[in-house]
Amino acid sequence: MENSISKYCIIKPHQVIVDGETAYTDPDKNEFGAFLKSVYKHYEIKYPKYFKMDNLCKLAFVASEIVLQSNEHLKNLDPTKVGVILQNAHSSLDTDQKYYETIKDKSNYFPSPAVFVYTLPNVMIGEICIRNKFQGENTCFIAKQFDPEFVCEYVNELMDKNKIDACITGWVDYIDGDYCAMLFLVEKNKENKKDNISFKPEIINRIIK
Repeated sequence: MENSISKYCIIKPHQVIVDGETAYTDPDKNEFGAFLKSVYKHYEIKYPKYFKMDNLCKLAFVASEIVLQSNEHLKNLDPTKVGVILQNAHSSLDTDQKYYETIKDKSNYFPSPAVFVYTLPNVMIGEICIRNKFQGENTCFIAKQFDPEFVCEYVNELMDKNKIDACITGWVDYIDGDYCAMLFLVEKNKENKKDNISFKPEIINRIIK
């Protein structure tokens, strides 16, 4: 039985797309921080820890919140059966660079634990899991560009082997003000559901064009 996409969200500069429809735009074309804060408010997300996150985590977190809205049934699943599998190109390089600035000058050495804590790409996955109490398979793979074939094969195998029943997967990348998030909520097909979108590379490629 094929696994299916229940909902997806794409965040790119000044625009949020949900299930193929433009759901939010920023006519003022604000820089990343102001734009994402406006998205956060638009979707009435309430999570004070968001404001302490680095840019990569903020992007992944907001996209995940949008994908999970109206999918409250996930709360009834075994938390060990909900996974988060992501890809990106720059790991946590944006924050790594910021941290390096705090330690490169021995005469002005001021390492920041608040910055250091975000110097791993898996931290964005951790923020999503902590928020939602997900405890299933989770990892971030580094690739030059989003690889739907790899992601579909990896997630489908986890589901087919009953390791997980649902997964947030896709691409989240941020570097020097350039950003893109493409997240998909994937679940095992329900036989009586007529509007299933198959979780296959060709379908993903069609969606992200």
